[in-house]
Amino acid sequence: MQAAIQRSQVKLEALRQEVITATEAFRSRSRFFVTQSGNGWAVVSASNNRVYGRNTSYAQAVRYAQSLERAIDAKTLPVVAVVKVRQVGESATRWCSLLALLFIVAAAAVQS
Repeated sequence: MQAAIQRSQVKLEALRQEVITATEAFRSRSRFFVTQSGNGWAVVSASNNRVYGRNTSYAQAVRYAQSLERAIDAKTLPVVAVVKVRQVGESATRWCSLLALLFIVAAAAVQS
């Protein structure tokens, strides 16, 4: 009986260490972290410690933090793509304008 209790305590301690490691890994790569706040859990920004949400359970708070991460990533990536497309479009417009100007100058030179 005592051996079973000790094995259970060892497993519990290993699980605690795993949770601590996973929490630190999540904090190091995330824009948000979850911390205990009153009788619930708060989702806090890692950069400025601003509270973005409160949940009653830890699992809900983690899911909310992950959804915020996905929302930020979804908003960030298309903006970069649009900027690149816009730059290519502006470049093409400039080249077309330059070519049209050259045709006008050439036509004026031929007529004179």
